[in-house]
Amino acid sequence: MRILIILVAMMLFTPTTKAEASPMEESFVGNPIVVINLTYGAGTGGGNDFEGEIVLELFLNWAPITVENFVELTEQGFYDGIFFHRIINDFVIQSGDPSCTEVIAYPGTNPTCGDGGSDNTIPLEINGNLTHINGAIGMARGTDPDSASSQFYICDTSQHGLDNGNRTLEDDPGYAVFGVVREGLELVQAAAAIPTTNDADGDGSIPRAQGGPDRPLYEVHINSITLREYLNPPITETQDEKIPSFNFSFAILSLVVMASLYRKK
Repeated sequence: MRILIILVAMMLFTPTTKAEASPMEESFVGNPIVVINLTYGAGTGGGNDFEGEIVLELFLNWAPITVENFVELTEQGFYDGIFFHRIINDFVIQSGDPSCTEVIAYPGTNPTCGDGGSDNTIPLEINGNLTHINGAIGMARGTDPDSASSQFYICDTSQHGLDNGNRTLEDDPGYAVFGVVREGLELVQAAAAIPTTNDADGDGSIPRAQGGPDRPLYEVHINSITLREYLNPPITETQDEKIPSFNFSFAILSLVVMASLYRKK
């Protein structure tokens, strides 16, 4: 009888366990929230106009070098006024070249747009918790893994082929993810679906080889990227809220069984 009472008491005062949070699904205190304000003005054959804001959480806790670089460029206004120069539906939308600023239909835009970046490069920062899920933001780079500077992309659908360990070449370490879209994923999808071309002159008479610029006919412009906030800790719990969570249902059932056994004696 005493053993049953002790077991019931242990169940009453044993807190329930919680599963470990995934960094791509959960928000973390201290992580920056940035907002991309964008506009698309569709020309002839360009689909529908749209505008709005894409809100992203950047994982400072998992990719500090990459996040600090992006936030620093954001606070400098580096990205304001440029456009997404490379767009592939069901893959990514890419931006971050400061020379991509023209407001004109392709191919009137700068032909070298997409080759530039900021003055500083950062090392490839891979963290196993950060992968190319739908809406992930990552750093574009050249063949040198440590060549990323300012260009970034946002995934339109999951792209785990870009992850470290999933590349086709043995010496390719993959690409660095450093954040994820929290709001405005529909704008990423809308941007990814606009008309693009790989033709050098925009109308097909001078074809470009496969793997060309995937240049939008009309640009999706980044009006601004701003740092909204750093996530704050949650409100402090009251003393009553700090009481461990108890498995009352199981404990009550055990008490009923115990009482029944006691009566039979």
